[in-house]
Amino acid sequence: MGYVCNFAKGVALLFPLFLFACGNSESVNFISPNESLVSFGGEAQSSSSELLQSSSSLTIIQSSSIITQSSSSSVIAQSSSSRVPVQSSSSVLPSPPNNGVPYIRIITYDSANVDSAYALCSVEIAGNGIYEDLAPASGKIRTRGNSTRLWYPKKPYRIKLDAKTSVLGLPANKDWVLLANYRDQSKFMNAVAFDMARYMGSFAFVNANRFVEVEINGEYMGIYQLTEQIEHGVSRVNTGNGGVLLSLDKDDGPELSPSATNNFYSKIYKLPVAVKYPKNVTATQIDTISANLAVLEQAIANSDYDSVQKLMDISSFMDFLILQELTHNVELEAPRSMYLYKDSSGLYHMGPVWDFDGGFAYSWDEDSKKYFINQDWILHRNRAVPGFFINLFANENFLADYKARWGLLKTSILADVFSKLDDYMVQTQKALENDAIKWTPVRSYVDEVQSLKSWLTERVNRYESALQKY
Repeated sequence: MGYVCNFAKGVALLFPLFLFACGNSESVNFISPNESLVSFGGEAQSSSSELLQSSSSLTIIQSSSIITQSSSSSVIAQSSSSRVPVQSSSSVLPSPPNNGVPYIRIITYDSANVDSAYALCSVEIAGNGIYEDLAPASGKIRTRGNSTRLWYPKKPYRIKLDAKTSVLGLPANKDWVLLANYRDQSKFMNAVAFDMARYMGSFAFVNANRFVEVEINGEYMGIYQLTEQIEHGVSRVNTGNGGVLLSLDKDDGPELSPSATNNFYSKIYKLPVAVKYPKNVTATQIDTISANLAVLEQAIANSDYDSVQKLMDISSFMDFLILQELTHNVELEAPRSMYLYKDSSGLYHMGPVWDFDGGFAYSWDEDSKKYFINQDWILHRNRAVPGFFINLFANENFLADYKARWGLLKTSILADVFSKLDDYMVQTQKALENDAIKWTPVRSYVDEVQSLKSWLTERVNRYESALQKY
């Protein structure tokens, strides 16, 4: 059989070819030596006979080295030499499948496994007619998350590109996240929560929902939700000059991250706080940040609504609490994955909102992965929610304003969110079917989405009466 070689400065380097075959592993279409080669973006390249005559790019395939993987729709060309990412539009790769969503192909250098340490990689995206393609871009990738990374086989990832790049229509940045949504049988709980926050309109930044299929080193990984990394930035959490971005998260706090130098317990409520911006904070800066936060904490502890309104954007605080209650996000109790920031004027804002797969009345039964088990409320005083989030309800004026805010939101929030959810389901239908082949679900995503809609509808209808107990 013929061989494919690639010469660089006269030195022949044989490197592996990752070939993705559309369809199941029982029906694989191979590229023959006489067929035209196609780049990842779908642009036809020179034929193999033309490439054989080129001094800059000589192509070969050793058929005996090609194997199929039954666990994914992948074909991988292997050799005894180390494998490196393909980063050229002349790579011998077939066009990616178009299953209604963009397709991301990631290749790590030397086929390094992706774990909690960054691995160098190339990232290439086919927009599939929805967004612009992304030509191969160098960067690095690692797994991310806490329980989602440790407990489940389908891993979430963080990608850091070498250069700021617009991805799937989003503002240019280096940092991106791929959410696996493995526990969530509907695959859309985070998206629904983000869209609820977007509808509310009081959060300056809300994460985007971009559903994609992902392939890593030739292996199909399933459907993912691409979104932004929560961080300081003009197009992300824009704190301005002198601003501060804080994470209220037990996993990032002093107890579970004792070696970190950016965390502390808040003075009044003993909340676990990690400073996400500025980076590389000094002990002196932490003392200042802690002292400033204590002023807000004390005003809340005193139920001093007038003072709180001078210190915090109260609309974001109300909407943040409403969202946690509507999604039954018990992570508020720890707390975990809660953010607030102080802008350059000194005003605090709640958000961005993040991480809802522990919400929606999750059973915490990892076998059944069952959600929607009750319609309990989490902001009652008999719950373990820190006083920082509930003590202001003791102020009648705040409670009245909170009820009024809910009155403005309740009439159409679900209509808006469900309309988007229906669009997501249509767009991702084929990708979700592929994902179910790769990762066998406990329940059908169609059934789970219907359960999600029914549960949220009942919750919104019941919230008015629940407010009478605050």
